[in-house]
Amino acid sequence: MADSSLVTTAQLVVVAVAVFAAAFVQVIAGFGFALLCMPIMTLALPVEKAVVVSTLLGMVSTSWQGWHLRAAARRPLAKRLTLAAFAGMPLGLVILNVVDDTSLKVVLGVAVLVATALLVRRINLSHVGAGLDVGAGFVSGVLNTSLSTNGPPLVFDLQARHLPPDEFRATITMVFALSNVVGLTLFLLDGKVTADGLRAALIAVPAWALGQLLGWPVRKHVHGERFRWMVLILLFAAGVSTIVFALT
Repeated sequence: MADSSLVTTAQLVVVAVAVFAAAFVQVIAGFGFALLCMPIMTLALPVEKAVVVSTLLGMVSTSWQGWHLRAAARRPLAKRLTLAAFAGMPLGLVILNVVDDTSLKVVLGVAVLVATALLVRRINLSHVGAGLDVGAGFVSGVLNTSLSTNGPPLVFDLQARHLPPDEFRATITMVFALSNVVGLTLFLLDGKVTADGLRAALIAVPAWALGQLLGWPVRKHVHGERFRWMVLILLFAAGVSTIVFALT
């Protein structure tokens, strides 16, 4: 693991590569920023610092996309997920402060792979009540402030409810945007937003912008079954990479 302070060019390059890939994928899929950002960034940064960088840039990305896509969002569903996520965030911050990096990442990776396996089987939970959304939202909030990887529970919930791609992207992006604002506020109050973290995020802005720019033309070609398989592949890759990076 790298030193706790961002001092080398190599570390900043790793951050830039992570942010570019994550921004590109998020535009196309509607999620994936933290899923891709965190495993790559933790090659160079401690989890505590990578979480803050991911949240800072993720907030910019999801806020803009959430506003742009707001008309297609399922607002009652987004509201349930968001309020439950808010409730889980304080617990996630406690976990970040007391649980070691390796344990956090292994648990996350295993959970993502289990969710992926269920979705491959085309599990249909569209008939399940609001409790599913509350549970998924709460776990998402815990993961948001502990690992900045709040996507898997939300992806599972929305895919299991069989939302069309446009509604999926709009709804999950709205939840991300609101969650990131509260998550960043908690990081600020806990003193985790440092000058080094802000500098890394600022330097990575051009990589983020390039990923966004290249992602939008590709987005219109990804729908239907192609969209579903892209989501599944992303989840599987994120689960495997998180476990591998945790154990190396």
